[in-house]
Amino acid sequence: MSLRGRVALVTGAASGIGAATARVLAGDGAKVVVADIDQQGEAVAKEIVAAGGEAVFHRVDVRRRDEVQAAVAAAESTFGHLDTVIANAGTVGGPAVARRLEDLDEQRWTAILDINLAGTIRTFAAAVPALRRAGGGAMSATASIAGLTGVAGQAAYSASKGGIVAVVRALAFELVTDGIRVNCVCPGGVATNLLANTDVLPVLTAQAQAQAEAASASASAGPAGGPGPQALMNRAADPVEVARVHRFLVSDEASLVNGQAVVCDAGSSVANLWMVIDR
Repeated sequence: MSLRGRVALVTGAASGIGAATARVLAGDGAKVVVADIDQQGEAVAKEIVAAGGEAVFHRVDVRRRDEVQAAVAAAESTFGHLDTVIANAGTVGGPAVARRLEDLDEQRWTAILDINLAGTIRTFAAAVPALRRAGGGAMSATASIAGLTGVAGQAAYSASKGGIVAVVRALAFELVTDGIRVNCVCPGGVATNLLANTDVLPVLTAQAQAQAEAASASASAGPAGGPGPQALMNRAADPVEVARVHRFLVSDEASLVNGQAVVCDAGSSVANLWMVIDR
């Protein structure tokens, strides 16, 4: 799957899914702008260059429209054009995430929406004129199964990711005559530092295990008992697995894929394994 000749802007690329995506795209020949508020993104860009790829780091805070626009300008000035965008920057809102809505202070939930949803909108809005100048291209965002199913205890995060799905669907229709495709990936639990430093995974993992055990017991009664654990991969994703889905969506291999929320959650949403938290 060659991406030679492509120029990609990846936000939230200092770690996790973003860093993995920057590496995967560069590995397939794309020139990459590694964009993040975290200076660690510079190390990711240097790693790509050391491996024989082309990449530069550009510091960007997706809460600031001017900084996102500057990142787009940097892609055009450095590599000549921009035709590929991965809007990946995001947050779960801090270490104590799994909580009732009434216990979530306004500063935290507005920050979640500002970074996840508004940050994606700012990224796409800044990039679209550049993609038009390039004659078209593809954009993909990191949403979540939380944006499709909702996750109890994560109302603000679920809303931010559901908003991304809606934006992607709207833009796919809006930009079709410009030759710009827009999609998003919806992962489940992903083994990143973003979640490792929160209370989300321990709570959700305990619930997943409990529900898997219940499903296993009911499966012995036959198909009516619902999917047992054999129907699920029952594990968190490696960031590179999600990165490969982004790569597909922005590649010519996905020429007919537009306006889609592609689920890549190891099967967890099949049995609603990530939808309940301890109350």
